[in-house]
Amino acid sequence: MERREFLTKSALTAALPLATTLAGTSEAQGAENTNPSGYKTHERYRPAVGFDWKPGPSNEPVGEAKGIFPGRVVMTRYPEAARWPGKWKEEKDQWWLDEYTDRDKCEEMVSVALQSLTGATADADAWDKIFRYFNKTTRKLERGYQKGEVVAVKINLNNSGTRKKDNLCDATPQTVLAVVRQLVNQAGVPEENVLVYDVKRQFFSAMLTTLWSEFPNIRILQDGPARREQPRNPAREIEGAHWVEGVEFSAGRFREAKLVAKQVRDAEYIVNLAMLKLHSYPYNYMEDGDEGQTAITMISKNHAGSIRGTGELHEYINTKQKGTKNAYNPLVDLCASPSLGGKTLLCLLDGLYCGRKWRSYPQHFPNAPFNNKTIPYENPEWPACFLASFDQVAIQAVGLDILYSQSKNNEEPAYHNVPRILLRDNADDLLREMATPYDAPSGIVYRQGGEPVPSLGVFEHWDNDESRRYSRNLDPENGKGIEFVYIPMGSTREA
Repeated sequence: MERREFLTKSALTAALPLATTLAGTSEAQGAENTNPSGYKTHERYRPAVGFDWKPGPSNEPVGEAKGIFPGRVVMTRYPEAARWPGKWKEEKDQWWLDEYTDRDKCEEMVSVALQSLTGATADADAWDKIFRYFNKTTRKLERGYQKGEVVAVKINLNNSGTRKKDNLCDATPQTVLAVVRQLVNQAGVPEENVLVYDVKRQFFSAMLTTLWSEFPNIRILQDGPARREQPRNPAREIEGAHWVEGVEFSAGRFREAKLVAKQVRDAEYIVNLAMLKLHSYPYNYMEDGDEGQTAITMISKNHAGSIRGTGELHEYINTKQKGTKNAYNPLVDLCASPSLGGKTLLCLLDGLYCGRKWRSYPQHFPNAPFNNKTIPYENPEWPACFLASFDQVAIQAVGLDILYSQSKNNEEPAYHNVPRILLRDNADDLLREMATPYDAPSGIVYRQGGEPVPSLGVFEHWDNDESRRYSRNLDPENGKGIEFVYIPMGSTREA
C-alpha cells in the first residue's frame, strides 16, 4: 500500500468547535467517565456509511478445494503466547517485545498447525509433505525441496518504518521467526535461501534484530537499501527491489502494478505469511488515517507489498469507487500470477495481535472461541492464534467468518457505543471471484498467459459462530468445501 496522508493540523482545528460543543453534553460527560484508556472521545462522529455487510447463506461451497486434505484450514490458539498489557500509547512497552510475546510458544503454534495440516507426526515430515504436494500439483515434479531453491516469505509491514516505536499492528517478529526456524531447522532450507520481504516498507528494528539473532544469513528485501536508522548486520546487507515485469492483469489499466521485485520473481516458492486483519474502519477514536478501501487484508492483499504500483490498484478495490458489488478485482490476478500467488507453497495468518483496519492497534476478540476481556483496553487478553492452509481462498473465508463473528456484541461505550469492529461492503466478493475466476460473478474471465485461470480455492461461510462448522465438518465423506480444525493450546487446552 502507498503511504497515507494523516489528519493535518488544520483538520484537527476544524473539528475543535464540534468537540467543544459536544463536551457540554451528558453524552460526552458519560463517555469521559468510561474512558480510562485515553480515547479521542471528542473526535467528530458521523455514522458509518458502507459498513453494513452481512454474510450470505451458510455451507454453500463454490470453487475447488485445495490441499493434501482438500479445503483444510487449521487454527491453533495459545493465549500465553501473546500477553502484551495493552499500553497502546506507550513507546517503550510494545507488543513485539519478547517480554510479552513468546518465541517458543509461537513456534509451538506453527508446529502443531503444520502437522495437523499435513497429517504428519513430526515437523520435518510435515515440510516434506508440503514441498512434495506443491511440486506435484504445481510444477509436475515428484520430489521435495532441493538445496539452492529460494523460499520467499511475504510478511505484512504496512505500519512499519525505520523509526517505528508505536503499537500499530504489523507482522509479529516472533511469528516470522517461528516460520523461519521451521524452514531452516525442519525443512532443511539453508538460511541464505530464505528471503523475508515486503517491498513497500522498511523493516522496523525489532523485526531485523529478532530474525538476525538466530539467522544472520537470511536475506531481507524491503523498500530500498538499508537506511541509516536501521541496525546493521555484518553477515548480509539488506536488499532493495530490482523491478521487472511479472504480473498480467485481466482487465483495467495498469503500468507500475505489473512490476514485481526480481528477487521474488526468481524465487521458487512463496510462503504467504499474512495477518488476520481487516482493511477498513470508519472511526478514529484510537487510530488515525483514512477509513481504508476494501474489507479484508489477509492473503490476497498481502501481495500489495509484492509489486511496485500498489496505488494503481486502489480505485479498483475501493468499494466507494470501482470496487462495487461483483466488480473486477485485480487482487485475483495477483493471486493467480505465476510470479506471485501461483507459486504459493503455503498460506499462513498471524493472528496474535489482530487489526480492524490498515492502520490499527491490536483488537481484543470478545466472542468464542477467544472470549477476550475488552474493558479496559489495557489488559493482556488477545486472539493469540495462528492459521495455516494450502487453500488461499479457504483460509481467507475462515478469517472473514472469524472477524465478522467478533464484530457482534462488541461496542465501545466511550465513543457513541459504536461497534469496535465493522465489515465493509462486499466483504466476500473477492473470495467468490477467486473461487471461480473462469466464471466469476463479475463477468470477467481472469486469464494468465492467455489461458483462463482455474479455481484458486474453495469458498463458503460456516454454519454459525458457535459450532463453526463448514461442509466437510458436517459431512466428512461427501462435503466439497472447507474443513476447519481448531486446536486449543496452553490454558485453552486445559480448560
